[in-house]
Amino acid sequence: MSDPSTTLVEVPNSISMPDAEFLSDDFLSSKSDADLAVIMQQIVSEQQKRALEGSDPDALLEQGFKNGFRPNGLPYDPWIVDGILICPGAVNDRSSTSHDCGFVAFDEHWCWEHPDILLDDIRYIDGPKRRQRSVSLIPVFEGLEFDLVISRSSAGQHKMKSATAFRVIDGCLEVVRNRIPKKTSGLRH
Repeated sequence: MSDPSTTLVEVPNSISMPDAEFLSDDFLSSKSDADLAVIMQQIVSEQQKRALEGSDPDALLEQGFKNGFRPNGLPYDPWIVDGILICPGAVNDRSSTSHDCGFVAFDEHWCWEHPDILLDDIRYIDGPKRRQRSVSLIPVFEGLEFDLVISRSSAGQHKMKSATAFRVIDGCLEVVRNRIPKKTSGLRH
């Protein structure tokens, strides 16, 4: 007779098995790469579904606008609430041809382009110079990686001032690395 305290887990193709067996090296090593990819995608989907069910995106958006910006107008680091990544972003004009900005970037796209984005809102602050604030909400999953990039644009050329790489580990954000470009002394001829 089976142990009544054993929890059953549903895996692809409606197979039920105890947690210990599902999490064992034997189970995972017996699966093809395609099976592992399907299992991983189902886990990510479940994490995102739980984040959506347990959150109030409109309240998180307002929290992002209220708490997401430094006194100089640039964004604070993103943070996670109820499985949702809050990504503040900003553009602050310095002159008609230059600005400072900061946004969250994922591998090949900015936060507002992320395929799983829940909400994205842009607000403009009145004043003599353009000041734009934005907040994007993205459901997280274990292992998600992204960067907060702070840069300055002058005469149409962007130059990174700093980039902080983050990874989601155990539902929390951990800084993976900080990058600050080295100053160069100019060109030698």
